[in-house]
Amino acid sequence: MFARAAARSEAPAPRSLLRPALAWAVVHGLLVLWFFRKPLGLALADAPPRLHLPLLATFAVQAIFLGLVGFLATLPLLAFRRAYAWAAPLLIGLLSTFLYVDSLVFGSIGFHINGLVLTVAMQPGGGLAETGLPKDEIALLAAVVAGLLALGTWAGSLVLRRFASSRRVWTWVLAIVGLWTVERIGSAGLVFVGGIPLETASTTLPLQPPVRMNKQFTSITGRQPAVVAELSLGGVPRIGTPPGKLDPADVTLDRKRDVVFLLIESLPADFLDPEVMPNLWRRSREGTVFPRHYSAAAATDYSVCSILFGLDAHRRDALLGLGRTPFLFPALKRNGYAIHLLAASSVAWMDLKETVFRDVADRLQTDFDGAFDERDADMLARADRILDGASPDEPLFLFLFFAGTHFPYPYPERSAIFEPAWDGKGTLSASRVSPELLRNRAKNAAHEVDSKLEAFLTSYEQKRGGKPVLLVTGDHGEEFNENGRVGHATDVTVGQIHVPMVLFDESVPAGTADRPTGHVDILPTILSLLGDEHDPALYSDGLAMQSAPEDRYVLSVAGWLRKFALVSKDMKVTLHETMEGVRVTDPEDRPLPDAEARFAADSPRLLRRLRGQGHDREELGSSVAR
Repeated sequence: MFARAAARSEAPAPRSLLRPALAWAVVHGLLVLWFFRKPLGLALADAPPRLHLPLLATFAVQAIFLGLVGFLATLPLLAFRRAYAWAAPLLIGLLSTFLYVDSLVFGSIGFHINGLVLTVAMQPGGGLAETGLPKDEIALLAAVVAGLLALGTWAGSLVLRRFASSRRVWTWVLAIVGLWTVERIGSAGLVFVGGIPLETASTTLPLQPPVRMNKQFTSITGRQPAVVAELSLGGVPRIGTPPGKLDPADVTLDRKRDVVFLLIESLPADFLDPEVMPNLWRRSREGTVFPRHYSAAAATDYSVCSILFGLDAHRRDALLGLGRTPFLFPALKRNGYAIHLLAASSVAWMDLKETVFRDVADRLQTDFDGAFDERDADMLARADRILDGASPDEPLFLFLFFAGTHFPYPYPERSAIFEPAWDGKGTLSASRVSPELLRNRAKNAAHEVDSKLEAFLTSYEQKRGGKPVLLVTGDHGEEFNENGRVGHATDVTVGQIHVPMVLFDESVPAGTADRPTGHVDILPTILSLLGDEHDPALYSDGLAMQSAPEDRYVLSVAGWLRKFALVSKDMKVTLHETMEGVRVTDPEDRPLPDAEARFAADSPRLLRRLRGQGHDREELGSSVAR
């Protein structure tokens, strides 16, 4: 008993542990540089070489500041007195774990954990599963992290007790705060000198608010910032007032043909070739190929919303907030169509089922389980049963959303065509896999989808006795680590927004239509092919693809991340709502030698497109319901 009392009396006072606790937290803060090593390396590569050393210095200060944040978070634990010795290392370890997970998220999708990421993770039915992250890998990671956390807590408690000190810690705290303040001002100076790449670099690590002081530095130096003043549009696309919604009763479809709309997950445009998708390629020789087709968004829910509403994807939140639903489905019903919607790529999350598909919830099947390629097989089996029971006298609208090409790109052995390929394991570290291996695996998955698609279309033609109006496209594209990211919904690069589009209908000449088109054009295209004569300007931001002009701009958005691209036949303008200036390239994201001259010449058209004036709108007639 006396020994235990003596031990308690020799235990260091809680406040004497603060100094070593700060040191322990700063060490963990510096670990963040290792966690984020790849994004930081990419940010460094984008910066001018003369700025590499000061940029590295800012990264180090930011990491030390993150350590300080961890230390400050432990202060309430002083209330537990002697328990602080182990509670503080535990909390610091938990925060470091969070930052490690954040580095995985940032490395994959380009932004930090936020409300959106948590919303996705908490979606009913397994939101993480819909992103392609298997539960067994998540469980294994959790077990490893728990073990490291326990070890770190034990080691930290020893360090805190061993180096307990009565010396004050607050001088060091104030010094770190002052150093970080200087760093933020210095980062603003780097942005002034280096432009947008430096602004991106300065916010790569978490909890680093962007600081812009271009006006102040211009006043001091007499120089203009690196962002070229001429290359600015003064804003991002406006949500504005969406076009009207046609009254379904006013939609008359005189040409009642079956419509089959095949949407394929994460399908880049260059996958439509004789090797990757030989069946669709062969069929496309009899259809109309639109090689300059762009997804409305690099995120599925925004893209699907844009397709069915015929409106630019950045209007999504406003549309759903108003309680709108697509008028397409009730219009088809009134014209005698049997509607069947099957989505192996789930639309039961991110509120799509309750909003976009609300009016046709009884016609929607999206309850598919298993690997993504297995879901496709189940979906097509159900589609075949629908064909077996369909009336030959009733026109059919069939929507199929394939999941097989979604990350991690599963496929059976029969489609192992492209080698070497990533084995699909270790999905949480996929951002460290080479682009070639990732792309080959995705090609194999697309080859499998192509085989299934061909079998279904052959069955359809036999059972329905003819060919439908057929549209095939991707909901968005995909990046395979070419820019340090795997997946989509993070940018408007050519890989993420350029998708195939093939249209099959006897009324449209076969061949290649070399004009910019987008997902906003799909609804006007379907209605026009079925005989509706309404001007698309009454209800859509798009046009019928077969009559779209060659000199237009198509608008895409990354999705939740407000980064936009305006793409024409020979130029692409990229802009971000939180950054100054724009980036002007060709449609393949390559630099243009005469970028400034082209941009200046096209600025009026670009501004009209940003303001929602994609085509001239006449006064809306009585057929439009607001």
